[in-house]
Amino acid sequence: MVNSSNFRDKIITEISIKYVWDGSLHSAMITVSDQNGLGQTYKLNGLLEFNIYDDFGTMHISQVKMVNIGEQIYLSLNPFDELNGIADYDKDNIWFQFTSIEMC
Repeated sequence: MVNSSNFRDKIITEISIKYVWDGSLHSAMITVSDQNGLGQTYKLNGLLEFNIYDDFGTMHISQVKMVNIGEQIYLSLNPFDELNGIADYDKDNIWFQFTSIEMC
């Protein structure tokens, strides 16, 4: 099972968004690597919303927030407040809202 520890203390090496014009489910692919250079890719299925805003002032993901919102999942890779347990759309910098996540 994928959880916040899969992203913590990793470096984002790639983010790609797949937007399907025919109405199929959109998705995102996030690739992260650890300090040894070992990479792992995660697919966010059923992408509903996302926001990527960051100053890229740090290399490592030091804080991660993953919250279940009914049938959806909210993932922030740079949350304003990691411990508040809510989706903070206005303050979190890199966030995604989707229906499921899997390792590729």
